[in-house]
Amino acid sequence: MLLTPSMIGAILAGICLWLIFWASIHKVEAIPYVRDFITTKQCLDWIQQRQGLTILLTEAANYIVHGISSPIGVGFAMGGTVVNLLFVYGYIPSRSVVSLISARFGRCSEPK
Repeated sequence: MLLTPSMIGAILAGICLWLIFWASIHKVEAIPYVRDFITTKQCLDWIQQRQGLTILLTEAANYIVHGISSPIGVGFAMGGTVVNLLFVYGYIPSRSVVSLISARFGRCSEPK
């Protein structure tokens, strides 16, 4: 695959779009009517329990919207794929570990 400026731009755009999507999940409580039905913790717990399905759905959305007929569309989708894999298999499973570590450091730094 030839990495032209257009292809690099498409990959970066795909990365940015999916970063915005994953960041918006953390702001779901700020949406007036949505916060009555679902929380960020519920979303992230569902994703953690169904990692394979989450990847399948995000990739289906990626390739249905951008298609496989255009090289630039495939580059856009590839950027999104990288972000989705990192979030689903990296960030979301490590949330509990990070919160445990931060709670432990929080107890250590309390004044006595």
